[in-house]
Amino acid sequence: MAIWVNHSYKCEGKKNINPMNFNILLYEFKHFTKSKAKLFSFIFFIIICVFSIYNGFEIANKQKNTIKDINNKTELENLKIIDWFDQGKKGPEDRAWVNIEDPYWAIRYTSSYVVKEPSSLFPLGIGQAQQFGFYKKINRWSSTYDTDIVHEISNYERLINGDIDFSFIIIFLLPILLIILTYNINGLEKDLKIHKLISIQNSNVNMWVLNRLFFYFFLVIISIDLLIIGVGLSNNSMSNNQSIFKLVLISNIYTLTYFIIFYFLNIYGKNSSGIAFKMISIWLFFSVIIPGSVHQYVNYKYPVNYMVDFLDVNRKQTYDVFKLENNKLYNKIIKIHPEITQDKELKGLISEKQKIRRSISSIVNQMNVSAVKEIEKQNEDKNRLIRSTYLFNPISFLQNIWNSCTHTDYYAYEKFRVKIQESISVRNKLMVLEIWDETKVDKETYKEYLRILN
Repeated sequence: MAIWVNHSYKCEGKKNINPMNFNILLYEFKHFTKSKAKLFSFIFFIIICVFSIYNGFEIANKQKNTIKDINNKTELENLKIIDWFDQGKKGPEDRAWVNIEDPYWAIRYTSSYVVKEPSSLFPLGIGQAQQFGFYKKINRWSSTYDTDIVHEISNYERLINGDIDFSFIIIFLLPILLIILTYNINGLEKDLKIHKLISIQNSNVNMWVLNRLFFYFFLVIISIDLLIIGVGLSNNSMSNNQSIFKLVLISNIYTLTYFIIFYFLNIYGKNSSGIAFKMISIWLFFSVIIPGSVHQYVNYKYPVNYMVDFLDVNRKQTYDVFKLENNKLYNKIIKIHPEITQDKELKGLISEKQKIRRSISSIVNQMNVSAVKEIEKQNEDKNRLIRSTYLFNPISFLQNIWNSCTHTDYYAYEKFRVKIQESISVRNKLMVLEIWDETKVDKETYKEYLRILN
C-alpha cells in the first residue's frame, strides 16, 4: 500500500503548497493505479454503469418496437374496415349481425391505443417504467386501472431480477465507491504513525487532504458526466439539454456533498478503520435507515391501496346498473350527455331500448372516473407526505427529481393515465352521440371516427 512522502520538499523547513498542487494529484494518480482495490472497484463501478445504460437502451428499444408493432397492427385493422366500405360489406363474414354502417359497430371495431413513448433519457433512469404498462388498448369498457397497465414491482426487486437502473447505481452505490476510494486518505498515515512527517512536509495538512480528495472527485464526476452526456449524444437527446444539465448538476452536487462530508471525516478521524466506519454509517443512515423509516411510516399512514372503490364500480355497481329500468338509465345518460335530450314522453323510451342499453358503457365510465379520482387523491396525499420529509430525507427527493428528468416518475405515468381516460371518454361520448343521432356511417364518416379516436 502506497504511503505519501513528498520528496520534492526538504525537511529543513516547511513550504506552502498551492491550493491545487499538481504533484499531489500526480502522486494520487500513481497511488490509484497501483492500488488494486481502488482501481478494480472503480473499473467495476463503471462497468456496472455502462451495463445499466445498455439495459436501459434495451428496455427502451423493446418498448419502441412494441409500440411500432401496435401502430402497424392498428393501421391494418382499421384499413380492413375501410376495405369493407369499399367492397360494400357490412362486417366480417362469420358475424352476420355486425353492421358497420351502424355507429355502434363501426366504433366498436375501430382499433385505438394510447401509448407512452420512452423518453430520450430513459436509459439514465428506468424509474417506475416497470411498475406501469406503457400501452393500453382502448374500448368502451376500459379504465385507467385495468390489470394490464398496473403492476407492483419495486426498484430493488428490479435490481435483483437483473434490470439494473443507472439512477439506482448513482444514488445508492456511488457512495460505496467513494468510501473505497477515500477512506484511508490521512487515516493510513495515522495508522502507521507517520502523519507528523506529513505535517513537516506540508504547512497545511488540510489542503494536502483536500488535494488528494480532489483527484477522486474529479475522476468520479468526469466519468459520470461523460456517461450522461454520452447517452444524450448517442440517443439524439441533446435537444433535451435542460434535463441533461439537471442530471449532470444533480450527480455533481450529490458527489460533492459526500466529498465534503468525507473531507471532514478524514481530517478529524483517528485512523482509517474509524473513518471507514463513520463513512459507512453515514451512507446507511441517509440511504437505508431514513428512506426505509419514511417508507414504513408512509405505509402505516396510507396502507397499500387495493382500489376497493374501483373494484366495487367494476363489479357490484356495474351489475346494478344493468338491472336498472330504462327510464332510470336514460336519466343517467342525459346527465352525462345532455346533448341527446329529446322531447319524448317516458313511454316513448320503450322504442329507444337498444340505444339506452348500448349507452350503458358511458355510465360505467363515469362511475370509473369518480372512483379513480378518489384513488388518485389518496395517492397524492401519500406523495405529499413523502415530499414533506425531503428536508431530512434527501435521497427520496433526489430519486424523484432524477426520475422526473427521465420522465419515469409517478407523475409521468399519471399523465399517461389521464391520456387513457381522455381516450376512453372520447370513445364513449362519440358512440353515444352517434347512436342517438342515428348516424349512418359511410367511408368518410368512418375516417372522421379514426381522426377523433386516434
